[in-house]
Amino acid sequence: MRLVGFAAGVCAVVALAGCSKAVDGQPEASGAPLTKEQLFDPCTVSDSVLQAAGLDPASKDDNPFSVDRAEWKGCGWRGDEHFIYLKSTTYTLEEIRSNDYLHDFQDITVGDRKAVQYLLGTRTPPNQCEIAFDTSKGRVAVTATKFIDNTSSTDPCALVNKAAPNFLEILPK
Repeated sequence: MRLVGFAAGVCAVVALAGCSKAVDGQPEASGAPLTKEQLFDPCTVSDSVLQAAGLDPASKDDNPFSVDRAEWKGCGWRGDEHFIYLKSTTYTLEEIRSNDYLHDFQDITVGDRKAVQYLLGTRTPPNQCEIAFDTSKGRVAVTATKFIDNTSSTDPCALVNKAAPNFLEILPK
């Protein structure tokens, strides 16, 4: 079962990484894109933040992409019925919005932060929802992916909206 859930999470991450392109440049503060090395590191989340988000710190997956991605950093953790992935990317929100795999975009506010929420994939009902924030260290996304064998009616957007506020204190401005 763990392998099946892991496979679903990897599918979500690989789909986002599918719009891959090389990104060169300096920090965004200068107007140029960030490099992967300059991105926020999602794997540095403390156990207390993960526990507050309902996640098991011991379930950490520090390779959710399965292969190295030049535009992404990420980590994932297991919750009761789902995985939560925290990822950072060099992609802009405009590039994220132009990805055909992503849909039903909504501008939202999480705490005091503006963000965009959207669904991933074509499953009906959806099993993946993501919230992306603009930060000084790239776009940071929180993704909820229901376990592939989960037949509950729980909306994955409800799962990500419950988890995301717990990460606000560690996200760069």
